Amino acid sequence: MVRSLSFIHLFVILAIGFIGGALLFREMPTTAVERVVTFYDSRVVLGHDAGYIKPVGMAALFFIIAFILAMFRKTRFTVLLFGAVKCVLFGLSSSYLLASGTKIMAYSIWWFPFQFLICFLFLVYCAILSPPYFMRSTMGKGPNTRALPMIVGMSIAILAIEIIVFQFILK
Repeated sequence: MVRSLSFIHLFVILAIGFIGGALLFREMPTTAVERVVTFYDSRVVLGHDAGYIKPVGMAALFFIIAFILAMFRKTRFTVLLFGAVKCVLFGLSSSYLLASGTKIMAYSIWWFPFQFLICFLFLVYCAILSPPYFMRSTMGKGPNTRALPMIVGMSIAILAIEIIVFQFILK
């Protein structure tokens, strides 16, 4: 029961963050959206002219910042919030892609499935680093972090596949 509740919890965070990003897109001016989206993933704005180093660096930066936030007791509660921020950026970028006239086929093959999986894996990573209240142990043990390398490895593999799809299949 607790495991399924945690996945439901993470999917709710993902859905609310995505919808929040879509609503944020409606309220922000286009130039501000372009700056934020370019910072998050320049391929969304620039297309194939952008390199693949920045998306890899940004993904690594998210994982590193979440790990650093989880190291300190005073900032541990912000880890899932940071995961939600990534979901908001996912929703904002998706709205920008669809509003800018990207073909729905490219969006459905490249952007949405891979970013959805990466965001969900990042939320799982955040939940392992700083478990929600219903997953915390009461015996004073710390979180079980044995799954972290596997989650990071899966995220790297999905990001690599996404870059391959973007660079070679959608060209």
